[in-house]
Amino acid sequence: MNLNTVFMFYAALLILAGVSGCERNDRYKLEAALESASVSLARQAELSGYGLITSQELATLLKRDPSVMLVDTRRPSDFGKGHIRSARNFTFPKGVIMDEGWEDSLMMGHTSEELLQLLGPDRNRLLVFSCSRTRCERGHNAALWAVRLGYRRVLRHPGGVEAWQGEGFELVR
Repeated sequence: MNLNTVFMFYAALLILAGVSGCERNDRYKLEAALESASVSLARQAELSGYGLITSQELATLLKRDPSVMLVDTRRPSDFGKGHIRSARNFTFPKGVIMDEGWEDSLMMGHTSEELLQLLGPDRNRLLVFSCSRTRCERGHNAALWAVRLGYRRVLRHPGGVEAWQGEGFELVR
């Protein structure tokens, strides 16, 4: 993914904050927070071996390539309230980063074998993992585990369904 797209998003937020009348000090603090979040997200993706994709890029990709597998990592109850068309649901834990190993106790009954079955045998298939919003660990955990299971073309849609809707795209039930 082009990291410039991520930074353009954060720049737009900064401009919006400036237009809304933030004091100079607040602008600097917001910029520092955006910088920290941007670098953290980029490092997390780089260290885990997956790429990043924006909602606009994902919409174009899904129209162009129907073989892309989109996995929504939220709980089934949230998935049922609305998800991106063509998404499949496989819940990953929130509030914890699964760097050390697959933990059955965190996976709500799901096993790594079930994830392998969902993703299929083609390790070159393009996989995209999405959640609710950028600060949701579920998308990271899923992308991380797809890479660890040997999938080579893995992307994380960090903005999730909230960014998707923010771009004006619809969810389906």
